[in-house]
Amino acid sequence: MELSIIYKIKSDKKQYEYLRRNSYWYKYLNRDSSYYKMFLEYYKKNNRSETTNKVNNTINNIGMVTNILKVIE
Repeated sequence: MELSIIYKIKSDKKQYEYLRRNSYWYKYLNRDSSYYKMFLEYYKKNNRSETTNKVNNTINNIGMVTNILKVIE
């Protein structure tokens, strides 16, 4: 893997954590540095879906608390 790519990934903690969780990317990034763009696309897509899931879970929790308060009344 090229040093410039290593520095880019290690400078962003979230990218580094994503790379560690999805270790198959090491193989691609070691073979060719052009895979870095693809890596970023998948990272961003995963990051968006995690954020969406967090928002949905928060909305569900608020709905559950609202229902519990209605039952208590």
